[in-house]
Amino acid sequence: MSNTLTLDASDDIRIVGQLGSLLAKTKRAGLRTARGFIVPIDKHVGYGLSNEILREFDKLEIQKVILRASPVSSDATETIAPVSRDKLIETIMYMQANAERRWTPSAIVVQEFLDGELRGMIHSQNPYTDARDEIVIEADLWANNSVLGNEDESEMILVDKRDGTVALESDEDELILEADQVQQLWHAVRKAEKAIGAPVSLDWAFVNGVLYILRTRPLSA
Repeated sequence: MSNTLTLDASDDIRIVGQLGSLLAKTKRAGLRTARGFIVPIDKHVGYGLSNEILREFDKLEIQKVILRASPVSSDATETIAPVSRDKLIETIMYMQANAERRWTPSAIVVQEFLDGELRGMIHSQNPYTDARDEIVIEADLWANNSVLGNEDESEMILVDKRDGTVALESDEDELILEADQVQQLWHAVRKAEKAIGAPVSLDWAFVNGVLYILRTRPLSA
């Protein structure tokens, strides 16, 4: 029996944590995510899991991954990237030890480290005004973003949640997102919200023109 899990294998937060649970529901809704696997909360690298983790990494046929801690209830998830094969086991052990020191046992989400053109966030309701009929898209060029955050001002687009029409755009000469990309994001966030049953924020990216959901989180009040 495998000790690691596919990304959509379980949405039980006691096994995969909050981040892993939301990711499973996102994938089951038919949305594309970065490839990867999960090390469950009760599985520790020191107990002979190392070889299985490396085999799962090798199946992906990639060079680097991004690692995220997925605790049961905390929003403070630790993220480390990029991580290559030779540092993978060491980094997972470090993250597990960190989580236990904080009394927040966590699953570890391992996903392909993507490199694309555009990335940003989309909120299924307006986080600035709490308007439930408005979707807010934040977008930036990939090169302007770091792995853990964005220090530059993002392009912002306000979309009518009901029909996907753009209500307000950033005042720029050239907008980053094309109309078709806005529509893809609108469809994606509505699917994710329906699957999860609550307002959500999605981290997204376009890689070679294809939309990927990088992370799903509860929308902060």
